[in-house]
Parts: sequence; structure tokens; C-alpha cells
Amino acid sequence: MIKAPLMPTPRSPRGRNRGVTLIELMVGVTIGLVLVIIASSVYLYSKQSYNAVSENSQMEENGRFALDLLTKYIQSSGFAMVDPTAPGPQLPLEDKLAGCEFGYTNATAPTTLANLACRTATPTGERKSASIFSRYETDQFASSTGKQQGYGCTNEAAASKQVSGVQTYEVRSYFFVSYVTAQTPYGTKSMGQLSCVSDSTAVIDGVLGTVALQVQPLVPGIEQIYVGYISAAGKLSTTPPTTAAAWKDVAAIELCVLARTVQASGNDTTTQFTDCYDTAITAGPSESYRALRTTVALRNTATL
Repeated sequence: MIKAPLMPTPRSPRGRNRGVTLIELMVGVTIGLVLVIIASSVYLYSKQSYNAVSENSQMEENGRFALDLLTKYIQSSGFAMVDPTAPGPQLPLEDKLAGCEFGYTNATAPTTLANLACRTATPTGERKSASIFSRYETDQFASSTGKQQGYGCTNEAAASKQVSGVQTYEVRSYFFVSYVTAQTPYGTKSMGQLSCVSDSTAVIDGVLGTVALQVQPLVPGIEQIYVGYISAAGKLSTTPPTTAAAWKDVAAIELCVLARTVQASGNDTTTQFTDCYDTAITAGPSESYRALRTTVALRNTATL
């Protein structure tokens, strides 16, 4: 009897479609997680680097803007309107500038001019910072004649002033550093800012009217102001003049502002900083400082 040849048994569909094993699945998941971690780390590092560069750039911009703003008002100091009807010649104003080596008594909330008196020392816990006052004459607003009245540093109208019946207007601006509490990724911290007080108090023949003071912050991240007074002979002093004759001898102002990053920035723990008075600064984590300086020649000085 002849037997039929045996036919090969076909493989079952289950055998042909066998899935991955548990080990293979775990290896694949692990490789995927490693790639995700690497990509996330690269992104976070790039983001931190970008934020650090942006914050340092913003710090530089704040410092330079503060210097430019102070320079503008100092250069305008002493300007007097030429009025042919005035009883006598109008020279540059003698009391065009005033300074305080340690800042003002209470410039952050002044109610009287006494609050803008000079302090005799730096308050405990604060960085030494000077202040400076600028004054110049301007014109009255009159759109029909094209005249434009000046404005103070807080965008407040200039103060009315009358001398022997002659009407003028004065811009009086007090610049100083104030402190506020700022929120950062490392918690809250005290932040300095360049601030200003405008004085629009009317004056008639030396008699003051109702005191009108207005305060406004101008530039964030400014920790310190340094003011030096350069005489016509080239002598530098950090102490403001105390007499009218000494003020007349001031030919230029040396300025320095200390800027600080508001948010976290990139710097290593060994970075050394110094302020405008050449004093070493102990910087916090991811915190940077920059001292920027300039010299401003006074334009409206009669003795020169």
C-alpha cells in the first residue's frame, strides 16, 4: 500500500505575527526616555543662556538710559530765558545745581521741601548713593506762537515764577535712588530704581506758594548714583559745594550709575564686582552688576 507524501504543516498566523518581548519593549522605552531627557536638557540650557544674555543686555540698557537722562537735565541746568523786558541782564542761573552726598531725607514720599534736605549718612542696610538737583528756565505753552512750556522729570508742567513782574517758568528736578521689593525666581529682593521728584511750586519774588511735589520712578535696576564735581581748574570732589562762589566754579559733573540685573542672569560664583565708589560687591546667585560712568560738561556757566 502506497502512502501519500506528508505535506508540510503550515505555520499558524499567531506564529508569523509574534510581537516584541517585554525586554525589547523596556529597552525601547528607555532609549526614548534618554532622548527626551537629552532634548529637554538642551532646551532648558539654551533657554537659561538666552534669558541670561537678555537680562544682562537689559541691565546695560537701563544703565545707559539712566546716564543719558541725567546728562540731559544736567546740561540744561542754568539755562535762562532771554527776555528784553526784564529789569536786568539774565545770566545763567547761579543755583542751577545742588547735590547731596548721601541722598535726600525722604524723597520717596515728600510733602514739604524739608523732605528734600540732604542726609548726613547712609541709612543702615542701604548702599551709599548721592542725589542731584537740576533747575532751568523754560517758556510758557502757547500753541498760537509756537512756544512750548517745559516739563519736569515726572512730565509735570514747569513751575510758575515771577521776578519784578517778569513771568518765567522753571523746571526743578530732584534725582535719587529709591528701593522697592521685586519678585524673582529666587524669591523677593530689594531692587533699586532711579527716581525723581518734580517741584512745581509757584514762586513770586522769592515767596513760595503751595508746595506741589510729585514723585515717579524712572529706570528700574539702578542701585546707586555717584556724583563728582569738577572745578574749572580740573579738581574733582565728591563733596557738593556749599557756597555760591564754589558752585560757580563747577565746570563739569562726573556721573556714575550702578545697574543690577532684575531677574536671574548668568555669572559664576567667582565673578567680582565693584560699585561706583570702588567698593567690592557680594553678588547673589545669578546676579550681575555694572558701573557705567560719564562726564558732563556744564553748558550754562557764566564764569567759563
